[in-house]
Amino acid sequence: MKPISDGEIETRGVISFGPFQVNRASRLIERDGESVPLGSRAFDILACLLENAGQVVDKAELLRRVWPNNIVEEGSLRFQISALRKALGEGRYIANVAGQGYTFVAPVSRLSGRPLVEAPRRSARPLPACARRLIGRDQVLETLAQQLLEHRFVTIVGPGGVGKTSVAIALAHALASSFDGDTCFFDVGSVVNSELLAGGLACALGVPTQTAGAAPGITTFLQRRRMLLVLDGCEADVDAAADLAEQVFRETPHVHILVTSRETLRADGEHVHRLLPLDYPELGTGQTVQDALGFAAVQLFVERAASSMGGFVLTDGEAPLVSAICRKLDGLALAIELAAGRIGAYGVLEVARQLESEFALMWPARRTAVARHQTLSATLGWSYQLLSPREQLVFRRLSIFAGAFTLEMAASVVADGNLPSGEAVDLLGSLVSKSLVQFKMEAARGSYRLLDMTRSYAFDKLGEMDEVREIASRHARLVLRLLEDDTGRGHNGAARPSELLDDVGAAIEWSLSQNGDPATGAALAAASAPIWLRAGLLVECRFWMTRVLAGIGEPAINAHRRLVIQAAVASAETFTDGFTRESFSSWQNTFEIAKSLGDVEQQLTCLIVLWAHKIRAPRYDDARVLAGQVDELAATVPGIRAMADWMLGITEHHLGQLAPARDHFEQSLASDTLRARQAMMMQFGYDRRIPTLGVLGNLLWLQGKPDQALRIGAAATWEARHLPYPVPLCEALTWQALTLYLCGEGPGQLDSLLDETVAHARHHFIESYVGLGLALKGLNAFRTSLTGSTLISDGLALLAKSNYEVFHPLFLTEFARLRAQGRAHLHEGEICALLEMEMGRQEDWTSAEVKRNLGEIMLRRGDAGRAAQLFADAAGCAERQGALSWGLRTSLSRARSASDPESRRQSREHLEGLLQRFTEGQETADVQAASFFLENSLN
Repeated sequence: MKPISDGEIETRGVISFGPFQVNRASRLIERDGESVPLGSRAFDILACLLENAGQVVDKAELLRRVWPNNIVEEGSLRFQISALRKALGEGRYIANVAGQGYTFVAPVSRLSGRPLVEAPRRSARPLPACARRLIGRDQVLETLAQQLLEHRFVTIVGPGGVGKTSVAIALAHALASSFDGDTCFFDVGSVVNSELLAGGLACALGVPTQTAGAAPGITTFLQRRRMLLVLDGCEADVDAAADLAEQVFRETPHVHILVTSRETLRADGEHVHRLLPLDYPELGTGQTVQDALGFAAVQLFVERAASSMGGFVLTDGEAPLVSAICRKLDGLALAIELAAGRIGAYGVLEVARQLESEFALMWPARRTAVARHQTLSATLGWSYQLLSPREQLVFRRLSIFAGAFTLEMAASVVADGNLPSGEAVDLLGSLVSKSLVQFKMEAARGSYRLLDMTRSYAFDKLGEMDEVREIASRHARLVLRLLEDDTGRGHNGAARPSELLDDVGAAIEWSLSQNGDPATGAALAAASAPIWLRAGLLVECRFWMTRVLAGIGEPAINAHRRLVIQAAVASAETFTDGFTRESFSSWQNTFEIAKSLGDVEQQLTCLIVLWAHKIRAPRYDDARVLAGQVDELAATVPGIRAMADWMLGITEHHLGQLAPARDHFEQSLASDTLRARQAMMMQFGYDRRIPTLGVLGNLLWLQGKPDQALRIGAAATWEARHLPYPVPLCEALTWQALTLYLCGEGPGQLDSLLDETVAHARHHFIESYVGLGLALKGLNAFRTSLTGSTLISDGLALLAKSNYEVFHPLFLTEFARLRAQGRAHLHEGEICALLEMEMGRQEDWTSAEVKRNLGEIMLRRGDAGRAAQLFADAAGCAERQGALSWGLRTSLSRARSASDPESRRQSREHLEGLLQRFTEGQETADVQAASFFLENSLN
């Protein structure tokens, strides 16, 4: 078949193939009389293939013809071919010739006759300019373009300030060429009367008709037009907008309608696209520039701030603040732009502070913005004024919820004698449809929430109507009931206790206010204390419990409630600050209250923590006395045998009594029950099984069983990951990391584990485990590359601050030995301090290695006699304790340092004997080093 030229397509009428007709002049394609949506690039490709129907068109030629002034990749061509095939029917008309190009395979004929539609005409109302580059909306624009071309009628729905208008304008500009520039933008919100809506649109279109009864004239005018019509802000008169949009859609087959609205039009043919806020850093993320800029909300903030003050550059110090600002603003584009615009006048810190006040609602926008976008207050006020009085009432009352809430919770607070529960539920649904309340579906449960700035606005309105006291009282009683009621544990659609904590804080805050209810506040604190701890929100727990103890006295807070609250404070202090004097004092106070009430269980808990203080000090003899008291009680109090064995096992391990420690650990693990452990978990979010496994892993390594040690350490970590508590995971990770370090495992694997340890501990403000993680991370780096000194010193400083000095002798002497091996000069004062530290302390589980480290240091200083004595002391200590791994290390050090034949012979024999006792761990660093020495040294 002879190819058809451009001129023939344009002058000789319409091209026909199958059920399709193509009009090149008007750039339209119909199938059986119905318009087929097709993008501009795809149409150009079709025209080129039709020109050469039956022949192969080279890919390079298609790229040149369709993108004459741009350099694009072949992927763009494949994308457009795919869209074209989808529109025509996959695989029926266009074939791919491998390695060459594409060919149009269907028969083509020409028709003469009238054009499918009139030639395009420019609208009297051009598109508004795109004010700035859209950020974080590339995928949204691509999806919307496909939806609009396919469905012809799309409504962008979302809350005020989310960026609906900006997205609509950007999309209209992007698609303008597909409609040959025939576009019209009409602000429905600017029309003050629904009767004038059609007339206003007629004026925008340039329709020569009267404003009254203009709809028929509009549809007649548009019937033969292929254009893009944008109707912005349709929530202003949603019913009238729906009627008009539906009529245009039904009667003008070539017009594509793009609507923005805070609620759906519910019109025939409407396809709804819900526009979500920009992604923003969740709590604990976005703490550095690199991390923060991975979120679109932060990118928008930084770009707008740079525009407003000429060169704003985000720093690591400001990244957490900007992340918090974007999080507080829920990723709403308008709110973020307004906040960024204040940076030039106030700085990041002050803008973050202002977000907690009513000033943020009044931040001004661009002078050219429409009135409803001039401030956040104007945006929200626009939505509020469109509500009915009953909707306004429900909207105001819902602002009492600080976090997510369920349908049942909303009805309990909102409904009263003047507003039945059923009506309250219906009105809540109406607010969801208007994008003022957000709904989230999770499995079979749904939850609702107000965005932060929306809630602030609504709460101000609640105050203006003098309703705060009554609604806050209802809210506090509801939260307390949910905490105390079994149904509050996530059953029957109610919120789970941990999901109530934002509202617990708000309710306690109100209870402590001048118009609050102290008794309810005390009850809320006592009921929520274990929940804060289980959730790992230690700082928040400490804050609220301390405020209640300071602000509420008797009789509102009785002794039983005070005991629960005081115990929570003590737990939170211990796990955040470590075992400080303050936390020790808090536990002593808790013990006295428990003793006065005869609460044996709580007394036991206090004894455990007071024992832990002594363990970490370290004061092992005092710790043994306290563990012994619990051991005695175990004979008369049911259910605490496993607890006593756990305490005794830890104490004996730290004292270097490995055999009895192992017996206690194994007895504790065998006899402990989940129910018995849960008492401690409920008390302060701590599961004793995890440290039992973790320390047992270290004990097994000491006894020369490294493979078993790593397995049991991994089991502890796995179990800890499945617990809802932060501290057990810190313990499991650090003990496993120590075992890996001692085994000489690959530095990369160990570093990854320590990074997780430090990040997890920092996230939960557990300084002692941040210190442990940093110190081990520094030792790991120094062992392999002689770097990491700062990490070690910082880690040890944090451990000292937390009164956790169990590891100090081992880490300090290990660091000094590594430096000496690296030929660093050690000051005399430092060496003397290390020797005095070892001489003045009680023998413990690290003593053999500490003495060996000091021996290696003295050997490198040329003091062979002192080194030999330290090695001998280390060997004796390891033998007494049954610490085979320390013994192997010490024996290798003695063998390497032996200077005469007899000493070398004896040391080799001793080393061989110890090595033969290792029945596992042949790949560990110590066993490998000992084997290598024996194989390569001379007798």
